[in-house]
Amino acid sequence: MQRIKAVVEFDGSGYCGWQYQENDKTIQGEIERALQVVFKDRIGITGAGRTDAGVHARNQVFHADIPDYSLYKLKNSLNGLLNADIVIKHIERCSDNFHARFDAVKRRYRYYISEIPTALARSFSWHIVFPVNITLMQAGASLICAYNDFKSFCKSGSDVNNYHCQIFESRWIKQNGLMIYEICANRFLYGMVRAIVGTLIDLGRGKITLNEMNEIILSKDRTKVLNSAPAKGLILEEISYK
Repeated sequence: MQRIKAVVEFDGSGYCGWQYQENDKTIQGEIERALQVVFKDRIGITGAGRTDAGVHARNQVFHADIPDYSLYKLKNSLNGLLNADIVIKHIERCSDNFHARFDAVKRRYRYYISEIPTALARSFSWHIVFPVNITLMQAGASLICAYNDFKSFCKSGSDVNNYHCQIFESRWIKQNGLMIYEICANRFLYGMVRAIVGTLIDLGRGKITLNEMNEIILSKDRTKVLNSAPAKGLILEEISYK
């Protein structure tokens, strides 16, 4: 047996998130089904994190324990079996102690927003039809870095023991005609990034003030968040390890 570390890119539009669900189509489920075809046995995989339904990934990481097998051949076999919206980008052998989730030290997400209609990026960005104040939104993004308890931005139904996240970066950038919110942290809560983006957009629209955003965070009450951004604009960009 050997433990492998793999990097996968996927378009999450037609999936109910990353995590395996018995009666729904998920990214993990599709990869495990492909592995079962290759090895004629069930092979479980462990991802670095669980993306929500409709969320995409450029570089999601997972590990798995598999029989000795050519990794070059495995990558080609999996990509031949998987739908075109899931691509295995890289596979390597790793330490038997490596854990895709627990060994990760940073996770980076980007949320893409288009202010003008776009045919090519419509599945991977949120097209907004109202003006926003990017200066205010940048101030709100900076405010995120001042906190470590994000219970207000966690969806109900989460099974976490605490709501603490260490934020390394939180900022807006403009690139190729898009507004992009970039956030990097040691971990993220269920629905956290989309709730933050929705709140920052409300700030930019003048629906809330910076002081009110501060109060939302301090309240630790998810019902105070007015809006959550659509899933389609969110991409898991990168996982960093020790």
